[in-house]
Amino acid sequence: MKFRYKVLFVNLIILSIILGCTGYLFVYRNYKQALESELRNAASENNMVKASLEYELLEILNSPDYSLKKDVSRIAKRVDTGMLLSGSTLYIKIEDEVVYSGDGNEADIPAELTDVGSKRYIYHDNGKEYYVYISSPGYINKANLYIITRKDITGVYTQLSDNLKFLKTISVAVLLLSALIMYVITYLLTRPLEKLNKITTQISGGDYTVRADVKSDDEVGELAGNFNAMAGSVEDHVEELKDMVKRRDQFVADFTHEMKTPMTTIIGYADSVRHLDLSEEEKDMSLDYIYTEGRRLENMSQKLFDLIYLKGNDIFMEEIDAEDLGHQIVLHMKPIMDRKNVSLNTDFEEGTVYGDIELIKTVFINLLDNARKASDEGAVVNFTGRVKPDGKYEFLVEDSGIGMDEETKKRLFDEFFMADKSRTRKEGGAGLGMSLVSIILNKHEADIRVESELGKGTRIYTEWKMESDDEETED
Repeated sequence: MKFRYKVLFVNLIILSIILGCTGYLFVYRNYKQALESELRNAASENNMVKASLEYELLEILNSPDYSLKKDVSRIAKRVDTGMLLSGSTLYIKIEDEVVYSGDGNEADIPAELTDVGSKRYIYHDNGKEYYVYISSPGYINKANLYIITRKDITGVYTQLSDNLKFLKTISVAVLLLSALIMYVITYLLTRPLEKLNKITTQISGGDYTVRADVKSDDEVGELAGNFNAMAGSVEDHVEELKDMVKRRDQFVADFTHEMKTPMTTIIGYADSVRHLDLSEEEKDMSLDYIYTEGRRLENMSQKLFDLIYLKGNDIFMEEIDAEDLGHQIVLHMKPIMDRKNVSLNTDFEEGTVYGDIELIKTVFINLLDNARKASDEGAVVNFTGRVKPDGKYEFLVEDSGIGMDEETKKRLFDEFFMADKSRTRKEGGAGLGMSLVSIILNKHEADIRVESELGKGTRIYTEWKMESDDEETED
């Protein structure tokens, strides 16, 4: 059952209960008031009849030739005709004998009216008509006298019945009208929820681009806003997962290719040395290729190990003298640079950086080695460091080599990506250095910025913290 129907039925049940109880109490109150009014009128009428009868009876009692029953009957008839209203009937009883009956039916008088010696009333019905009997006791000539009046109150019960019928009719009409109004209201209120439900179905079917077009300032509008935010987050995560899967597949393909190339070379030259009659020069060349490709495999496996290790482990952080760090890196790279006749131009300001010294060295060894590979012989590579106004230490590696296009800059940190594959493989690279740099920078919460143009060289800026977060908090 839809939510709107549940709301509709619950509201109708509550409304019918409230309407029924309220209507019944109102009708019952009117009925009791009408009944009490009729009782007061009947009591007043009975009192007037009693007063009139007693006054006339006092006159006849002083007469020596009176007949009690005959005179009481005569006086009662005159009073009945002159004083009682339409719908009222007078009865006179002396002891147990009815001496006067206004309707000639003595059997209609309830026996319990004369069981007590005080004034009393009783409601009585014969199945069709309803009456109220009022009895006023008296004492005359040593005999008990009962003056009984009967008033027809059938109209009160008829009105009660009519009111109950009207209540039923008006209740049904109100419930039908309320049902229509509540249905429209619940439809309008739940329509945004149905939209959200349809969008949820679309998302579960794989369409993560849909959004809820619900604009309101209530909880439903807030829910729609949160839902859109959730859908956007899901879409982003799905795209990230797709990209992750794509990168994984690309990693496996690139790794397989990079492994296959040196392995094919090694197997080919090894087979030649084993089975062919080669000259010493050819053997030396083959062994040199086997050695070179073996070193490349070793380098690739080491960097793969570093990548995997860094992704799953924490690193040791300490304060490092930035100027001393720069000079250590220069000493390590100078022999490599000299092989290609590439000069290093250095300038480091005093300062400190916070991190793992060996990993930071790895970053700049990779950056400087890439700058060397991209430069021609006799070129100059700038390696400088300075303290920035925002409290970070910035290193710059700048070359005037071949540069990079936009696509290369986007994929610079992908595993096994090589901008110039022939040059990189010739130098023994495997396309893992910049991926390792990226992970090390993330571990240190350091920033990197790459500026490059084809044929105009490359500038790579890295920014490092100069103190730990704990020390910043203490300050």
